[in-house]
Parts: sequence; structure tokens; C-alpha cells
Amino acid sequence: MWLLAVLRVVLALLSLFVARWAYVAFMVLGLLYFPMRVGFRFDPHPCELTFDLPLAIHSLTNYAHIGLFAFGYVLTSAQFRLSKWTAFVWAAAIMLAFGVLVEIAEGVTGQGHCRSRDLIPDTAGVLAGCVIVLLLKRIGWRPRPSWSVKWWRR
Repeated sequence: MWLLAVLRVVLALLSLFVARWAYVAFMVLGLLYFPMRVGFRFDPHPCELTFDLPLAIHSLTNYAHIGLFAFGYVLTSAQFRLSKWTAFVWAAAIMLAFGVLVEIAEGVTGQGHCRSRDLIPDTAGVLAGCVIVLLLKRIGWRPRPSWSVKWWRR
């Protein structure tokens, strides 16, 4: 598993600065993490779809989800040309859809807990990532990934 972790770090760095294919591979590996963790032996469990306000507030203490989804939002927004608000919305929609897929993967594999309330910290992470991207853009960050690895840009 440590080799997979190193691969994901390399793919994250490549997707942030250079290659879109690395972003796709990074996201696919993120979803395959759950089946690989259980050796592709699926043990489906029902998802918890209901929650109340105290559980919703408690879910905001899931700092791992918040941090990972903030980072994921930065990686996703790097794939767009950030000239319009639609790029921010698309990046948010992609990350929230990814959050739903993660919960489904947890439910199908039995690894982790499939809970709809986990989408709350995912959304908080997306909002935090949006703030980070806005701050990075303010200081001049302009990612230009392409589908091929090019070390020079015109």
C-alpha cells in the first residue's frame, strides 16, 4: 500500500502542474482504494441516508474529509482555465459527485461507513478549496495542464 501512496503523490503533483491524464488516474485510484483495501471482496452494507442537526454539526469534525476534498478541489480546478465562475462551479460539482462515489464505494465494499452526512464535510472541503484557489489565483497562480507531459510552454 505504501507504493500506492507514493504513486498517488506523484500523480497529484503531475496533475497540479503538468498533465491532465495524471488527474484522471489520481481520481480513479482514489475510488479504487476501497476495493483494493478489501482485496476486491465486496461486502455490501446499507447506507445511512438520514441524519439530524446534531449529527450534521458533528460531521464537520471529519477533518480528513475536509482536507482531502479541499486538496481535491484545488487539483480539479487546476484542470480548468479559471477565467469564469463556471469553472469554479464545475470543479465543485465534480468533487461533490466524487464524494457521492466515495460513499457508494464504502457501502459496496464494507470498508468505511456509507453515510449521507459525510457529504457535509465534503462540501465544507470544497468550499475551503474554493477559497484556497481564489487566494492562489490572486497571487498569480495559473495552472496550465495538458493531456501530454510538456516541459515547455509557449
